[in-house]
Amino acid sequence: MGKARRFGPALVTACALALSLGGMPGAFSEDEVDRAIDFVVEDRAIDRAQTVRYTAVFEAAGLPPPQDLHLGGDSDVVTAFMKAIHDRCLARGMPPLDSLVVHVAGAREDRPGAGYFRVNGHVDPFSERSTASAEQMIAALAFWEAQKNEVKAWGVQRRRGRR
Repeated sequence: MGKARRFGPALVTACALALSLGGMPGAFSEDEVDRAIDFVVEDRAIDRAQTVRYTAVFEAAGLPPPQDLHLGGDSDVVTAFMKAIHDRCLARGMPPLDSLVVHVAGAREDRPGAGYFRVNGHVDPFSERSTASAEQMIAALAFWEAQKNEVKAWGVQRRRGRR
């Protein structure tokens, strides 16, 4: 008989989440996505579009922390959830609140994950392995800044009671 394998808590958590979601990344309930959006609105977007950490957004939705889902790489589950937030914001007539969600440590501190740029059709300007042109990187950064500014303008109007 072979030696028994031990799996860490991150793998167990990710597998449990995948099973609870029917085994398919991106199968999040509308309620989970709306809880995350409402948290970002109340906690950050209304107050000058401050950034918010991934973990707080996932916690607000009732999901495991994203670092448990990454399993050492850029997790499709994390990207799928952030894409669900982006799409739901648009459906609710809101700005792209996903643009405020950033890492709080490491090489990507105060920056969104690679999936943010990928789902929005841009290269990842913060990737160390990027082969993108300078123009593509500038376009990606300008896109991110424009989305944050859109959220900021929306938050100001909302605070002033115009929305």
